[in-house]
Amino acid sequence: MLMFDAQLHNLRNLMASSYTPKNILITGAAGFIASHVANRLIRTYPDYKIVVLDKLDYCSNLKNLNPSKHSPNFKFVKGDIASADLVNYLLITEGIDTIMHFAAQTHVDNSFGNSFEFTKNNIYGTHVLLEACKVTGQIRRFIHVSTDEVYGETDEDAVVGNHEASQLLPTNPYSATKAGAEMLVMAYGRSYGLPVITTRGNNVYGPNQFPEKLIPKFILLAMRGKVLPIHGDGSNVRSYLYCEDVAEAFEVILHKGEVGHVYNIGTKKERRVNDVAQDICKLFNMDPEANIKFVDNRPFNDQRYFLDDEKLKILGWSERTTWEEGLKKTMEWYTQNPDWWGDVSGALLPHPRMLVMPGGRHFDGSEENSGSVALSGNSSQSQMVVPTPRSSGATQNPSLKFLIYGKTGWIGGLLGQICEKQGIAFEYGKGRLEDRSSLLQDILNVKPTHVFNAAGVTGRPNVDWCESHKTETIRANVAGTLTLADVCREHSLLLMNFATGCIFEYEGKPSARFRHWLQRRRHTKLHWFFLLKNQSHG
Repeated sequence: MLMFDAQLHNLRNLMASSYTPKNILITGAAGFIASHVANRLIRTYPDYKIVVLDKLDYCSNLKNLNPSKHSPNFKFVKGDIASADLVNYLLITEGIDTIMHFAAQTHVDNSFGNSFEFTKNNIYGTHVLLEACKVTGQIRRFIHVSTDEVYGETDEDAVVGNHEASQLLPTNPYSATKAGAEMLVMAYGRSYGLPVITTRGNNVYGPNQFPEKLIPKFILLAMRGKVLPIHGDGSNVRSYLYCEDVAEAFEVILHKGEVGHVYNIGTKKERRVNDVAQDICKLFNMDPEANIKFVDNRPFNDQRYFLDDEKLKILGWSERTTWEEGLKKTMEWYTQNPDWWGDVSGALLPHPRMLVMPGGRHFDGSEENSGSVALSGNSSQSQMVVPTPRSSGATQNPSLKFLIYGKTGWIGGLLGQICEKQGIAFEYGKGRLEDRSSLLQDILNVKPTHVFNAAGVTGRPNVDWCESHKTETIRANVAGTLTLADVCREHSLLLMNFATGCIFEYEGKPSARFRHWLQRRRHTKLHWFFLLKNQSHG
């Protein structure tokens, strides 16, 4: 009775302090779970402005947002959460007061082979967002989306699931980066008073999910009459929630969640991987004995994840969709939309090894593909290819060869993508802009016809860093750019320099904070802009 009274008291307090956002930024919303959340909020709350930020990585698809694309309260921005300038700009110009942070690399198999990309996306990207929130000082809710995998394995005989205060014991690179991101979120909440909420969820399934994950992968294989590969012996236990139930959970947490708290989004209904495969075989009238095969296991495969979801239930949420109903809906969607992702045969391999590169789905298809194949998907999406040497790819323009600086930056990465699509030979410069001898070596090695400079210091992770590191900033942005310009002049090479519009006055009526930000951003850029201009006339 006392426990019930305490729960009722907490519920009344939460109900009394319900939150109403105005302008929401949803990261990664062209992906699976976030697209269902975005579509639900846009449909249900026409007074909320929803801004979507997504870099359209291999597992994202703009078509996932088709239900919202004509809504007046919806805006899509293509970009990377790791771009500090872009994030700061969006928060200020769109008046963002709420962030729902879904963007992440999430596939465990990929993390074993490309763990650095997970660190970059999941930890660094989250850090950029948090720092932008600190600098702008206008965020009233920051909802960070994590995973049940941060808890590590649950004992097979446990009858009570992990609760929100359980110790974090991640066992793979993916879950380790998600746990690391959580620590940053918690630190910004405590150190800077950022109003953060964290969620940790079970497996989610349903329409629009990229088929690297178990259920859509098995459904697509069954549609093609192929066997379903199970890692290990199939005894691993997982809990599955239907996507619309999860979208409702985020709707509840957005409005009723308490700042500083963690909420598990889970179900107590568990299934072995082998059972999932058998249920899908039954849906397609396939013989499980003949259509299921066991393959090598992952380097480490957690046996069980089990969550205590009582805290979220107190807010008023509960699972609505049964396993049978959800699986049937998912199967029907994939059979009606077989080409949603283009050709995904590489993702259907028993052990696809993803080589995550900017702007594309790249699979090492050595298990089944002996030759090189380029497979086009949605024109608005990146292409999925089996990697081959660049010389055997698209027909190249032999009269052009570009030398590009700024490989790790947003613009530099886009330039490389454009060159690949246009069949233009290019290489990224290895030298540092302020090191003249290394620039000369690049030009001698590459023999370019044109040089593109998208390199420079813009802040780590925001422009405040430039203010406290003026020497490093000027060395790269002023001395480095002038050195590259002079080397190109000596070799009669055309240099295209990508600068910033922040050197100009803002023509609208920005806030005082935004004017101050622009003024600081303009500071170093103006120096080298005029020096470069004067040198070109000299």
